[in-house]
Amino acid sequence: MLLTSETRAVPTVLTAWTGTLVRALDARGLDTLELLRIADIDASLLDDPEQRVPLDASTRLWEAAIDATHDPAFGLEVSRYVRPTTFHALGPAFLASSTLRNALERAGRYGQVCADSTRGSTCVVEDEIVLTMAWPATVTIADEAMDAIAATIVRSARFMLDPTVSPTRITLQRERPEPTTAERFASFFRCPIEYGAPVVAIHFDLAVAERRIPLGNEAVAHASDSVIARYLAGQPPCSVIDQVRRALLDLMPSGEPTIGEVSRLLGISSRTLQRQLFEDGTTFRDVLRDVRHELALRYLRDSSCSVTEVSFLLGFSETAAFSRAFKRWTGESPSRFR
Repeated sequence: MLLTSETRAVPTVLTAWTGTLVRALDARGLDTLELLRIADIDASLLDDPEQRVPLDASTRLWEAAIDATHDPAFGLEVSRYVRPTTFHALGPAFLASSTLRNALERAGRYGQVCADSTRGSTCVVEDEIVLTMAWPATVTIADEAMDAIAATIVRSARFMLDPTVSPTRITLQRERPEPTTAERFASFFRCPIEYGAPVVAIHFDLAVAERRIPLGNEAVAHASDSVIARYLAGQPPCSVIDQVRRALLDLMPSGEPTIGEVSRLLGISSRTLQRQLFEDGTTFRDVLRDVRHELALRYLRDSSCSVTEVSFLLGFSETAAFSRAFKRWTGESPSRFR
């Protein structure tokens, strides 16, 4: 049965991400226990990296942090305190990727590890790869938290490739800050920044993103992918999108799933499902595409699966249809990607 708004799990963020903010506040010499109390967060939760904090409480902590620091660009500083396991196994998977493109695709695919209401995706647009992060209109994420996420990704790219690497462009949902703060953002990201955008998006030059990363290790990255997948599978669904994704995983090996089949599996009408997906800012077709894209990347990295087998597992009627879809998603054929 589809979860109702009353029974659906509350959106959450990973405790390790909250702990990163706390470390940055500690470094400023602030009373973090008092700030956690204001945000109604149990400090003992931060000792368990598998635990999660309600998103509303995390947002209150960010608001308290900005009030305490009087620093609207504090998110940039928080990114300095990120550790490899801040994002569970996504950190090791990202850093072990053989290219920045692979790392960005992992960030888009597994962004829910950090905040389970986040909807990340990557796409190739001409000569750029774009990582986009969005969430339902009913969810509020602190602007400074997204500043910190974007800054973390850029810091990681510079660490993995070289310190001169910068995005070609960034869009942020936050309103344009006052000139001194805007200068700090420009100095850090070293690229054009669009404020007040509908989504957070980070653009990188495709040629840069496809450069081999020294000491990148896809075997380690794949192992971390499996850890992430197991962790996410054990979390309760917090949105209609999560439930549709799980239904699609069950149905795809039997052919391309229809909204009618998914609706029946969830115990509701197709019209109700369409309406609830619309309220979460997406459509059935978009969720199906994203799930197929995510699984295609995972299966193609497994050398034991042929392209034909991957096509079957994703519910495509023929390999040619899968190849055309994959080229739309990534700009290249499945065989070339492999």
